[in-house]
Amino acid sequence: MADDTQDMGFEIPEDALARLQDPEILKKWPQGLSDMVTVITAALRRAGDDETTARERAFRAVRALAQYAGGRSLYVPKGEALDRALRDRDIWERFDGANVTALARQHDLTEVQIYAILAEQRKLARARVQPQLL
Repeated sequence: MADDTQDMGFEIPEDALARLQDPEILKKWPQGLSDMVTVITAALRRAGDDETTARERAFRAVRALAQYAGGRSLYVPKGEALDRALRDRDIWERFDGANVTALARQHDLTEVQIYAILAEQRKLARARVQPQLL
C-alpha cells in the first residue's frame, strides 16, 4: 500500500483512501485530479464495483496516471478518435497470430484494415520500449 500513497507532488495521508469521500479533502486536491477520481469512480460503480472498491481503484488509477504523465501535458482524445484508439489497442491485445479474420468480423472491418491497425500498433509498441535514437 505504501506505493499507492507516495510522490504525487504533495503529501498524501496514510488514511487517504478512507478520507477521500470527504468533500473537504477533495477540495484540497488539484481540480483535475479530483475530477479524475470522481469520473473513474463513477465508471467503476457503473461496471459493478461497490463504492469503497470503486474509490480505491480510482485512487490507484489516478496515481498510475500521475506517475506516468506527472508534470507533462496529457492529451486525451474524445469521441470517434478515442473509440478508434481504444478499438485499435483492443485489436492489438487480442491478436494471437491466427485470428485476423475473427477480429475483422468482430469489429466490422476488413482483414486489410486489421493488418494496417496491427502494423501501426506494432510501431507504437516498439516506440514504447525502444525510443528513437535521433
